[in-house]
Amino acid sequence: MKGIIMDYLINHSPTRCINLSTVKQQLFNHQAISRADIARYTGLHRSTISSLFDELDTQGYIHHLGHGKSTTVGGRKPELYTFNGHYGYVACFNITYAHLYTMFLYVNGKEISFQRFDTCGQDIITVMELINRQLHKAANRHDTTHGLLGISISIHAIVDHNKVTHSPYYPMNGINFQEYFTNHYHVPVIVGNEANLAAIYERDYARHVSPANFIVLSIHRGPGIGVVANHHLFSGFQGKTGELGSVKVPNLMGQFQEIGDYLSVDHLQAAITKAVGINPHADYSTLKRVVATGRPKVDRVITSFAEVTGQLLFDLQMLYGPEEIFINSPLIELIPQLITKIKATAQQHAVTIPVSVISGSRYVSLLGAAAMIIRQVIELPDRDLDFKWTTSVG
Repeated sequence: MKGIIMDYLINHSPTRCINLSTVKQQLFNHQAISRADIARYTGLHRSTISSLFDELDTQGYIHHLGHGKSTTVGGRKPELYTFNGHYGYVACFNITYAHLYTMFLYVNGKEISFQRFDTCGQDIITVMELINRQLHKAANRHDTTHGLLGISISIHAIVDHNKVTHSPYYPMNGINFQEYFTNHYHVPVIVGNEANLAAIYERDYARHVSPANFIVLSIHRGPGIGVVANHHLFSGFQGKTGELGSVKVPNLMGQFQEIGDYLSVDHLQAAITKAVGINPHADYSTLKRVVATGRPKVDRVITSFAEVTGQLLFDLQMLYGPEEIFINSPLIELIPQLITKIKATAQQHAVTIPVSVISGSRYVSLLGAAAMIIRQVIELPDRDLDFKWTTSVG
């Protein structure tokens, strides 16, 4: 009996749990790695590595890749391993005011599929039914050991502890996403603000180049910011940090007006189409071509938009003290002339830190949502993980 108790204490000691996480982290971060390399990178003894490997292998976390190349002195070819992506998969959803974006990923972060559905004019119940259909469809996949491991939802709303407290586009009528999907699918569910998850994306998918303190300014139908301080997301009391769209400032007429009224892709789209007299619902590719023509009326529109954005960037710099600000916007990223003007205007407004525009806006919050839920289900919430975006699903 003493032996059983001792084995239990050893296998569940804090040190062993930390070491298991360390090995799991190395497997996740390398497409192919040997036990010897893990020992060298972590400082753990090889006998300890072997014991930890046996446990992780039994749990199904390890994918055996076979033998690699022999050493330069003709030594035995080492066996290589990586994290077993087919351990399970996660489901991620981005609920915007007009679309539902879906992405399924293996638990090693490799994308399985990406889709976009038109939800303009639909209520939240209809959107949830669409999510259920996608989850049921994905359940027919039989290439993972444990199937669905977690669900992560991004939404343009104020979110506090996984609960939507204010949604400008969808009346929630008391609906609790986390409670509903947890009860139906019996897996962990994370719900997050779109801008916050965009910040998680920038932290986790570009961790080797992103600073410890930065802001992501998301400009969609309205503006919002995600704040990362010392590598950690800061969402503030009740999740209200970064809710820029509702902030009121004096306009040119001296009247208080919400920033979201004029700093949005909808406002920019309307101004450009009005300036040239085309369909107000023209797609972004058309708007890109219109701006490229260099018409004076259009140039005045993007100059005005850049001026407002540049002033906001200065305000954010002074309010939060970031090392860099990233802009995440599906329309801005398509228009190089606007990007150039925004950066120039930011400098004129004494913005002294780098300003960058994120590419692939449609995927950003989905991938941030994926990073959050994957970290939870593989129990590596605070480790440095190398998430990679293949773009193959786009």
